[in-house]
Order: sequence, then structure tokens, then C-alpha cells
Amino acid sequence: MSRRAILALSILLLSLFVLTLGRRAWAEPGGDLSVEAAVSLAMENNPQIKIAEKRVEQAKARSRGASASKAPTLTASALYQETWMEPRYPVYLAGGVPAGEYALAGYRETWKTALTLTWLLYSSGSVENSIRAANLALEAVRAESARVEQGVAHAAKRAFYELQRARARATVAEEALSLALEHLRQVEALYRNGIVAKNEVLRVKVAVSEAELNLIRAKNGIDVAFSALERATGTTIKGSYSLPDPAMNPGQVEIPDNPAQTALSIRPELKALEFSGRSARAAAAAAAGEKGPSLYIQGDAFSAGQEFYPDAVDDWKIIAVAEWKLYDGGRSRARKDEALAVAGELLQRIEDMKRQVELEVSVSMLDLRSALQRLDVAAAQVAFAEEDHRMAVARYAAQVGTNIDALDARVALSNSKTQLVDAVYDALCADSDVRFAMGIDPEILKSKR
Repeated sequence: MSRRAILALSILLLSLFVLTLGRRAWAEPGGDLSVEAAVSLAMENNPQIKIAEKRVEQAKARSRGASASKAPTLTASALYQETWMEPRYPVYLAGGVPAGEYALAGYRETWKTALTLTWLLYSSGSVENSIRAANLALEAVRAESARVEQGVAHAAKRAFYELQRARARATVAEEALSLALEHLRQVEALYRNGIVAKNEVLRVKVAVSEAELNLIRAKNGIDVAFSALERATGTTIKGSYSLPDPAMNPGQVEIPDNPAQTALSIRPELKALEFSGRSARAAAAAAAGEKGPSLYIQGDAFSAGQEFYPDAVDDWKIIAVAEWKLYDGGRSRARKDEALAVAGELLQRIEDMKRQVELEVSVSMLDLRSALQRLDVAAAQVAFAEEDHRMAVARYAAQVGTNIDALDARVALSNSKTQLVDAVYDALCADSDVRFAMGIDPEILKSKR
């Protein structure tokens, strides 16, 4: 092999190695954590999702078990029987006169193997309605699982927004501390030149200490918010992902049309209750069918003898059985009444849930409108507070304003910025609340793509 070929092969292997390392790096946690990424992580790692999936699997298994009632059953059996005496039947002559002899009717030691097929042909609708009830119960569990997914996504979104709120509050606290320290340097310079008294320096130092305490509380709020987000997503976030800068405006937040009507038509809980009610009515029909006639056939292929493997008798038989349960002590009637009562309860729960859904939508819409209204006011307040603080500091530097005016202006500026942060993230949280109340969440669909 030539040197050029060896060099080309080495470059190719090195490139493949670098690409492999790159893929591994890309697969590891990292990068910016957006709200969509937080929802995706929650959908992958939150235990509530796994619990909901297992409930769906349980309902699927119950549905398969109910459907199996219509299928034939095939049973293999082996029997050993021993009697004290050989089974014999008396022999009779014509006219019913005993012959005084006995015919062998079996063996004292009997071995028997058999293959039995049983098939239910008709059950007065009992089996069919049981299958229908199980299938409807499965749909109810699926609807409940969909609501669990929405709840997990909603919790992840709110936790992400609360973390960004805490980080924005910490930024405001850092700015407030920086302004307080700058004001302290200005006051100390005036004090050294004998322009102001010592008490003004002390008052500003108190304000600096308060700003430091506020920053400590804000940083602690970040740690708490990280823990809440990690709980919602089911994975480690702090140190594994980088976060974008906190938003100072919520972006395009649309107020939906007819949110209550949309919620009543698509909320998974309402669908789950509806499916559960229909399942209960099907269960009532199945219980009523238990008292009706049923028809099944049974076929046996068997061998019997005195030794194992028996081969003295090799035969088969087919039996058609029609049954009609005339009295069962009221058992089927009680099951029917219970199922109908459950259906009636679920019907009332649906009506109560509709009122609850309307209330949730109404409250979330009011919160959203309030937060959007506060945005403009809070932004204007920040602009006024910044100008007031600039003028108060300049007036104090020129000794035509007081130290208290400068301190009050800084506090007002910090409060106005905090209120703007709260208005922004209140709007984002309220938007998520509205979507959750309506039963829609586009981030779930994005995370499943």
C-alpha cells in the first residue's frame, strides 16, 4: 500500500472517530433548554407518564381477557382413578328378567387422557356486552392518560417559567445592589469632603445590606425553582443544560375565541367520564344477559385404560348444551342495578365536571387578561422609575436633592422592574393555564414528533 493510500485511510478513520465522538456529545445532555425541550424531557422521564402507560396496558389486558370469552377453549387433561371394587352393572334378559350376572363397566384402576374443546355460541348478549364494556373502559383510561400527559406538560412549562422568573428577579436584585453600591461610593465621597453627615452614609449602608439580602433570597429562589423543574421533568437540569436569558416580554400571546366551548368539546376528563358511563351501561346489559339462555358445544377426544399410556378405550364425543338460568338468588339483578347506578353517578359527575371546566377556563382567562393589561402599565412604570432615579441621583450629586429621595427612587426602580418581570411571567403562566384548562397543548405534539 502506497503512502498516499495509507494517509487517505488514516484521514478517513480519524474523521469517522471525530464524527462518532460528535454524535456522542450531541446525544448527551446540553445546549439551551427551551420550554419545548423541558416538555420533551418531562414526557420522556416523568414517572407519571410511565404510570399512565401502565394503566393503559392494564386496560388493554382486561379488554383482551374479555374478548377471549368468545373464543373456544382447548383443554388437555389426565386422570387417574382407583376404586375399591371393579365397577359392574347387572345384566337383564328380555322382559327385564335379571340374568344373575354382572357386566364389567370399567376398571378398578383407571387412567384417562382427554382433549376437550368448549365453545360458547350464544350468551344472550352477556359476553358481547362484557367485551364492549371492557373496550369502552380502555378508551376511558386512554383519555385519562391524555390528561396526565397534559398535566405533566403544563407542570413542566410552569416550572420552566418560574425558573426564568426567579432568574429575572435575581438580575433585578443584582442591578439594585449595583445601584446601591454606586450610591454608597457617591455618599462616601461627599462625606470625605465634609458635604454630608455620617448618618447619610450609614443609611445608604443599610440600603446596601438590604439589597444584598434581597439578592441572597433571589438566588435561593433560583435553586428552589431548579428543584421544581427537575421534579417536573424527571431529570437533572442544573449543570446539565444552559438556560436562555430571561424574557422581558411574553411575545405573542393570543386570547383564544370561545375557550369554554372548546374545553367542553375536547377536555379528556369529560371524554373519560363519557366512556366510563357507556362502559357501565354495557356492564349492566352484560349482567342482564346472564339470566338469559346460553348455548355452547363441547367435544371430547379421550383414551382410557388400566395402564398409562391408556389405549384400551379410544373414543370421542360431542355435546351441545342449552342452559337458561331461571334463578340465581338475585345476583345478576344486583350486578345490573350496581352498573346502572354507576352510570347514573358518572352522568352527574359529567355535569359537575362541565361546571368545573367552565370555572377553570373563566379564571385562567381572567388571569391572562389581567397579566396582559399589567404589561403595558409595568413597562411604562419602569421607564418612569428609571428617569426618576436618574434625576434623584443627579439632584443628590448636585446637593439640591436629599439622600432619602435617591434611596426611594432606587427602591421604586427595583420594585417596578420586579413588577414587570412578574407581569411577563404571569402572562406566560396564564397562557399555559388557559391551554391546560382548554385541554390543548401544542408542546406535547411537538415533543412526540
